[in-house]
Amino acid sequence: MCLFGCGLPKEAESRPHSRPSSGVGSQVGTPRSRPRSRRAPYDSSLDLSTSCSISQSHSKESKGSRVSQTSSGSAISLVSLKSLLSDGPQIFTYRDILKATDNFSSARKLGGGSFQGTLAGKSVVVVVEKRVCMDVDFIAEVKTICNLHHSNLVRFIGGCMSGDQLYLVYDHITGGNLRHCLRSTIVPGFTTLKTWTVRLRIALDIAKGLEYLHEHASPPFVHKYLKSTSIILDNDLHARIANVGLSRVRGETAAEPGVLPNPASRGEITPDVDNSSSSPQQMAQLGRSQGRTLGRSRSVKITGIHGYMAPEYSLNGLVTPKLDVYAFGVVLLELLSGQEAVKLEKSPGEYTVKKTVLPNVIAGIFSDPEPRARVRVWIDPLLRDSFPLDAAYRAAVVAKKCVEAKPDDRPPMRNVALSLEQIYMASREWEENMMASKNLMTSTLTAR
Repeated sequence: MCLFGCGLPKEAESRPHSRPSSGVGSQVGTPRSRPRSRRAPYDSSLDLSTSCSISQSHSKESKGSRVSQTSSGSAISLVSLKSLLSDGPQIFTYRDILKATDNFSSARKLGGGSFQGTLAGKSVVVVVEKRVCMDVDFIAEVKTICNLHHSNLVRFIGGCMSGDQLYLVYDHITGGNLRHCLRSTIVPGFTTLKTWTVRLRIALDIAKGLEYLHEHASPPFVHKYLKSTSIILDNDLHARIANVGLSRVRGETAAEPGVLPNPASRGEITPDVDNSSSSPQQMAQLGRSQGRTLGRSRSVKITGIHGYMAPEYSLNGLVTPKLDVYAFGVVLLELLSGQEAVKLEKSPGEYTVKKTVLPNVIAGIFSDPEPRARVRVWIDPLLRDSFPLDAAYRAAVVAKKCVEAKPDDRPPMRNVALSLEQIYMASREWEENMMASKNLMTSTLTAR
């Protein structure tokens, strides 16, 4: 798919997320004075939905007017707030796309169908895709995707449609993807992700991004193409999910109305009831029982990523949030083991190629009488045994649950995110204790 890079400016991460404007290039009217009014101080910790509702309701109430500064100077004018927020959804012309990418110059190609470009003075990534369903309302879908705002998603800016070709524009984040950071293609045996806690934090970032798409986006989204190369790491090694909305705008997935979220309370991942049914109708019912269900793929041809594709999709074309849960489980297994999702090996003198997939590997580990011992050996050797075994075992359990063959046996992403957060906090405590012990030992040796 696409190769993005890493590294947003740190000041950008501290600013509120962008809200969609009423139209492309919309402007705030001529300011007029108004009586001073007492307002609550601007709270930068407000989430996007809250800050957007405040700014939108205020703009309706006093369009073209300037917000007065309070005596404490804590309030912020609408003009200043707008300067902190990016423009809303944009529909570009094909000429804009050609100019931005220098006619899709090979020098601007990032990989696959992705090109680095410049639009309105901003560095962007243009992803070239082909439409699957011609009935999709492109402009409506672009607006819907632009309403997604989360710190663990690569921001979607807008797009262009020309014939059956789609040109989707995303923020460009300089750097590399998770796969390349995890396993260097240039220096074998080298990894950028050298500590256990960094890897867990990355897993937690991805889980939170998916939880947002499944539980809090309106309408709910299924990514469908999650893999280690679609996870982008910034300069602080925080993860962002790329290619969000790709399957929707291509016409592969659509929200199915009338399906409500699973009312089950948040909690640790627990074993689910086994269900051996596998017909398309029963599969759909399984998906509904776990939360919002998205419609079956409109594509006649099954499109997915080998090694990350859930069994129910490859067999029946069923698209539910559990599709992403499975793919996330594979990515988590990569983070834990440092191994490829699919490994092909050919023994000397043999004509057959042995294929190893990570879901089968983790299933074999937990079928062993001593799974904890197996997990310790299986964790990426590049971590040099510097990890808490209990946390590693719990993380492996989460990964195993995510890649269960039956979708009903997989937990929803909200449960996954909560479990990983607990494991991450325990790992941070372990890391701090290890550092304190190391410093104490160093001080003792120095004193001698």
